[in-house]
Amino acid sequence: MRKVLFIIGMVLALITIVNSFFTMGDTRPFFGFEMNIWVYRLIWLGLFSIILKGYLKESKKFK
Repeated sequence: MRKVLFIIGMVLALITIVNSFFTMGDTRPFFGFEMNIWVYRLIWLGLFSIILKGYLKESKKFK
């Protein structure tokens, strides 16, 4: 069950990153703060990598 949540989180982060390339604008809101689009993408990429690390750790636990 936990692995499914990790996969959903990674897909959500990837969709957000890809969507940010196709929408117009130099800034995006993130928790109520307007920030540069590249900082926004970097934050989502960081979230993706944290979730991926947790997923890999969880999958090694079952081997």
